[in-house]
Amino acid sequence: MTLAVESPPYEGHEGDTERDMWICRFAPHEPGAWGPHRHHQHQIAWVSEGLTTAVVGPRTWVLPPTRALFIPAHLPHDLVNRSPSALHCLYVWPNACPLEWTEPTVVPVGSLLRELLLALAGPELSTVAESARALFFGLVGAVPDPGVAVPLPADPRARAVAARLSAAPADPRSLEDWAAELGTSVSTLRRAFAVGTGMTFTDWRTQVRLRASLPLLADGLPVAGVARRVGYASLNGYVDAFRRHFGHTPAAHFR
Repeated sequence: MTLAVESPPYEGHEGDTERDMWICRFAPHEPGAWGPHRHHQHQIAWVSEGLTTAVVGPRTWVLPPTRALFIPAHLPHDLVNRSPSALHCLYVWPNACPLEWTEPTVVPVGSLLRELLLALAGPELSTVAESARALFFGLVGAVPDPGVAVPLPADPRARAVAARLSAAPADPRSLEDWAAELGTSVSTLRRAFAVGTGMTFTDWRTQVRLRASLPLLADGLPVAGVARRVGYASLNGYVDAFRRHFGHTPAAHFR
C-alpha cells in the first residue's frame, strides 16, 4: 500500500483577493517555525532587526536586515526567526508583480528600500498602493546566493550521524569513527550519504559547516573565529570552501 504524502497547506490573509500587494509585520518575539506552508502569492521575507532563516526544501538562506528573500508563489517554505527579530512579509499576486523570478532569490536591502519597507508596514496588515508598488519594484534587485542545501539521508544510521553533526558541526570525527560507534561499516555509511543526499560525506559536512557559519558572519564575528567555531582547523580551509560555494569570501557575504 502506498501512503499519500500530504502537501504543505496554503496560508492566506483575510481580504487578500481584494488587494494586489500587502505587507504584514510580526511581533519581535514571534519565533516563526510554522512548518512548511505556501501561498498563492509571491512573498518577500525581510527582518528590519534580528535574523531569520528561510527554509525552502533542503536549502536555507540566513537573512539579516541587509537581505530579503523573494519566494515564488506555491513554493513550500518556512521562516525561523531568532528572537527578537522584526519580521516583515510582503505578498504580491503574480499578475501584479513585474518580477519574473521562478526560484528563491536574494534581494539586497539598502537604505532606500529599508525606509520604504518600514513606511509601508503598519501595525496591522497594510495594503500597498499602486504608486508605492511601482517605487518598491524599482528598487528591487538580486544578488547571487544559492543558499546552502543540507538534505538528510534516509538510512537511519546515516541520519543519526547527520543529526549529530547538524547539532555540532565542529565535531571532528571521521566517517571511520562514526562507523565504529554505530557498529556498521564505512562503506555502508559512505553509500548511504551518497544515495540519500547526492553528496559525499565530506561534501555534505562542508555544507553543514557553511550553513552554521552564516549566522555567525551575520553577527559580525571575525572570520577566523567563525572558521574555528564551525570546525575548520585553518582559516584558509574555511575561506576556500566558502568561495567555492558562494563565489566570494566570507567577509564579503553580507556586505
